[in-house]
Amino acid sequence: MTWLLLWSYAWLAVGTPQTVPADTLLRRAVQEGTPLVDRVEDDHRYVLVTFVWRGNANTKTIAVMGTFLKAPIVAMTRIGNSDVWSLSTKVPIRARFTYWLAENSPMTTEGPQVGAMLASLQADPLNPHRTCAADAPLKGCKSVVELSDAPPQPWILKNASTPAGRVDHVRFRSERLNNERAVFVYTPAGYRASGEPNALLIMFDGGAHLSAVPTPTILDNLIAASRIPPTVAILIANPDLATRTRELMPNPDVPEFLMTELLPWIHARYNVTRDPRLTVVAGVSYGGVAATYAAMRHPEVFGNVLCQSGDFSWAPDHIHTIGQLADATTETGWLAKEFLRSPTLPIRFYLTAGTFEVDQVGTGGMVLETSRHMRDVLLAKGYEVHYQQFVGDHDPFSWRGMLADGLIELIGR
Repeated sequence: MTWLLLWSYAWLAVGTPQTVPADTLLRRAVQEGTPLVDRVEDDHRYVLVTFVWRGNANTKTIAVMGTFLKAPIVAMTRIGNSDVWSLSTKVPIRARFTYWLAENSPMTTEGPQVGAMLASLQADPLNPHRTCAADAPLKGCKSVVELSDAPPQPWILKNASTPAGRVDHVRFRSERLNNERAVFVYTPAGYRASGEPNALLIMFDGGAHLSAVPTPTILDNLIAASRIPPTVAILIANPDLATRTRELMPNPDVPEFLMTELLPWIHARYNVTRDPRLTVVAGVSYGGVAATYAAMRHPEVFGNVLCQSGDFSWAPDHIHTIGQLADATTETGWLAKEFLRSPTLPIRFYLTAGTFEVDQVGTGGMVLETSRHMRDVLLAKGYEVHYQQFVGDHDPFSWRGMLADGLIELIGR
């Protein structure tokens, strides 16, 4: 799965804008930033969020795109004859999510116009919270919203008084996968090449786990607070997006790459455990699927799986990509069926899924539905499963907080 979740065939209006004059609404948006947040009088679990856009004579349509909506692409409404457009919708007060705006965009997520739609996406100029630097162009950026009751993420914050580990960057050639990639190796502060071995964390999507998810900082904080033992982390980057998709969907070459190439290299160079109970294989999205599959193939090595927003919908004949959506005529959940067929293995699981990661167009199940199904299959088979559901979508702004939660649950002291 890509970081973009483009699952809708249509667009529609979700809510009506607040009944205030256009100039008043715009003034408030400029002063407070968007989206505007108001209480829902009859339900304290939700707030009303309002997006505001100031258009011009060339503005024909303006839309909000995000999985927190009823459909990923949702049209704003022009207020009277003004140049102000708005959209209001109810959102759970615990939500943390991202979104784009798209002016004069093709309102589709399939077919030949998908490229033009993607090219039109930009951050909200009235929202200062973005996925990129404040002075970066709006195009290509997403806007970020963290509502008042979103769960705190204390472990992601760098602390000058916390001893920092070290990150080394190496190039790793795999004969099994017939490619080369970056591998980032985190060693904790005070790391020693002898003595008690360190716990071992192996993570897919290594590049993203250095930036959007600040894994070294999270590990520094957890280790300093004695919440987990000293841990060496191996962050495996992807050569490119196409290779990522090919490798991280259940692919028998990947567990064998780990077993015959990467792990021998790690054990020859680093003082790490060989105890599966202190070894974690982790990933997000397809990376979480790859982690789950690797543990199933080699439970004697990988005793813990930390899978965030795993797209367990994958099956050999059920494939969905941008512009080519699968439908429910093919079955999802190949990996869940493999666990049903196999004996119960000595693996512990920490699974997460977001309430906005839903099947919106009848593909047969996406992250939320298939993660719940995988959880239930594993529980029925007798596995230890820790399942955490969050109010959010398929992005690192939720994953970064729950990485710490998962490590504490799996190898915490």
